[in-house]
Amino acid sequence: MQIQYGSSRNLNLISYLAISNQIECLYLRKGPFVDEKKIQQLKNKNIDFIQVNCIYIIKRLATNILFKSDIKKEEPKIRNILVFTIGPILISSIIFQPFFKKIIIVIEGLGRVFSSRLIYFRFIKRFIQQYYKVIFSKCKYVVTLNYSDATYLTQLNISSVDKVKVIPGTGFNIESLQKSGDFSKKTPKYIDFIARSLPEKGFYDFIFMRQYLIRHYPELAKSFPFRIITPKSDIEKLSSKVSYINSLGIIIKPYIIDPYNYYKESKAIILPTTYGEGLSRVVIEAVYFEIPLLVSRNQGTEEILPYNYKYFTISKNPSVLIAQLLRILNDQEYIHKTFKEQKKVIETFYSTKKSIEIMETYLN
Repeated sequence: MQIQYGSSRNLNLISYLAISNQIECLYLRKGPFVDEKKIQQLKNKNIDFIQVNCIYIIKRLATNILFKSDIKKEEPKIRNILVFTIGPILISSIIFQPFFKKIIIVIEGLGRVFSSRLIYFRFIKRFIQQYYKVIFSKCKYVVTLNYSDATYLTQLNISSVDKVKVIPGTGFNIESLQKSGDFSKKTPKYIDFIARSLPEKGFYDFIFMRQYLIRHYPELAKSFPFRIITPKSDIEKLSSKVSYINSLGIIIKPYIIDPYNYYKESKAIILPTTYGEGLSRVVIEAVYFEIPLLVSRNQGTEEILPYNYKYFTISKNPSVLIAQLLRILNDQEYIHKTFKEQKKVIETFYSTKKSIEIMETYLN
């Protein structure tokens, strides 16, 4: 089996697949959530990692065009080609053209191309929609992580309803969570933003919430330190902004693949995102650990939280977000009761094992 993946958050899924499959992992880049230790462990399980660069692409294209006999020899060895995220999807449609009927495309979320209001993203969206329509018609299946994305793809006739399948995420490891420590001993103190530092994720909303709190509630601002947990590569891109963000009393920490120690210190998590979420791992983990969660209502969060959850954000105005934050911090009984009930749903439907169980029906 060949897998093209866009983020090492899929490594949980890959490791499960490796139990009964020989895996060849192709990647464009290791991504912002890379875990070298995890990759090395998988290499020791005879999982091959191959970077897709210009040389690799040229070789594959040459084989497709000039060496038809090699394609026939290779075909029986490839049972499925599993493809994640937009870059690998587009490239796979070119380099694996002879094996189109073995390609399973996993849409982890429609992403910023489909959710951004910026004009150039709108142009890109139109192109991607038409390109997807062509390649989705030829592939084996299109897999989404929530039913809203599945509905979107079929309503716009981007994919036919019989090809679209839904799985409950790609990398939520319940066993790892259960081994992560005693959360009854947690010491919550930070108001957290845990995501990529993108405008669509609500990064700047979070910063201006802090500014508003300092100006209007200076004493509370001293009691509630804010913290941004984002990939190391994103922190590097912020460069000169880091010192200003720190001056507001916001700590910046690098995201790690299993950030359970961060959760132990989290008083609340704020995610005012407009991003095209698939199935937010942070939301799942916040519910699992009963951390108060102030989050935008979208296709990925509605899938996890109850439809009548009180603390879906109703605005991106900092004054409203701060008012909601203060309310949720004083509503611990509601959070405990709601998340305790939802935790049972997560354990039943959203584990990596459950995703694999469903995915294997498509792979076979």
